[in-house]
Amino acid sequence: MSIRHSSHTDLTLWIVDQSDDPGTEHIVARHTREDQRVRYLRQELPGASLARNVGAYVGTAPLILFTDDDCRVSPEWVATMACELLNPAIWAVFGRVLPLYSSPSDPCGRAERGLLDTAVKTSLQRRVYAQNRLNLGFGHGASMGIRREAFQQIGGFDPVLGAGGPLRAWEDRDLGYRVLRAGGHIVYTPDAVLHHLQWRHWRAVRRNHWNYALGTGAAVGKYLRCGDLIGGAILAEWFWSQGIRQSLSALLKWRSLQRLWIGLIHLLVPWIGLIQSLHYSVEHQYCLYQPLVASCDLAAAVDKP
Repeated sequence: MSIRHSSHTDLTLWIVDQSDDPGTEHIVARHTREDQRVRYLRQELPGASLARNVGAYVGTAPLILFTDDDCRVSPEWVATMACELLNPAIWAVFGRVLPLYSSPSDPCGRAERGLLDTAVKTSLQRRVYAQNRLNLGFGHGASMGIRREAFQQIGGFDPVLGAGGPLRAWEDRDLGYRVLRAGGHIVYTPDAVLHHLQWRHWRAVRRNHWNYALGTGAAVGKYLRCGDLIGGAILAEWFWSQGIRQSLSALLKWRSLQRLWIGLIHLLVPWIGLIQSLHYSVEHQYCLYQPLVASCDLAAAVDKP
């Protein structure tokens, strides 16, 4: 609950709970009693994208920030992200994501086992992204914000993409892609600092890369079906940067079969995502997949407190 200690105090914190047991609700209950800014709601349907859409749906603030339950934000994170979004030309903002380890000795242990930090963004240079839809390195969904009017204009997150969804991942890059496609600007600010827990063993690391590779193919599939040929260039760039370069680096630099396996995942699995995405129809106005379950209506998905 690091957000409760933010220097910017004018906020409402919505916690969307998709867990299978009442543990999260019991923990959050103490915070809702202590702080009237903390709100809890239960959502039965799975998926990170759906949870974020629901959180945005029940809120009313003109600026919306998103983070995950395995992250700790700095006291200035809210204020810095919000400050960027006060500029109407800036539709979305992403912040710096640093690794957080479970113990001081963990980084060394990870290095010895050859593990990779995942979902981090460490650049110290502020950057504005506009027009170029091939450059999607603006950041990660764990540290992200968007203007409400922009969120509504692009249709929110794709409910089929993202962790817990049928097409697994890429929901944050997809949202940024659609912001750029609609003419908006995105800012990456290193001053908004967040720490993301790094706990994954190799099996989980491989699964994480599998999900991103599958989500890449799925996202490209809908771009192509919407007549956006940039999707083909994105897939080609992904094969080069995440597949071929990763594989060559694994063989020549790291001499690691585990890293080679990750490179091969990014060469092969996007095709699986591309094929699986054909099961879903595409809503062309927002370039969003339509869930197979009709009950994914936002209002129906929420159990309000």
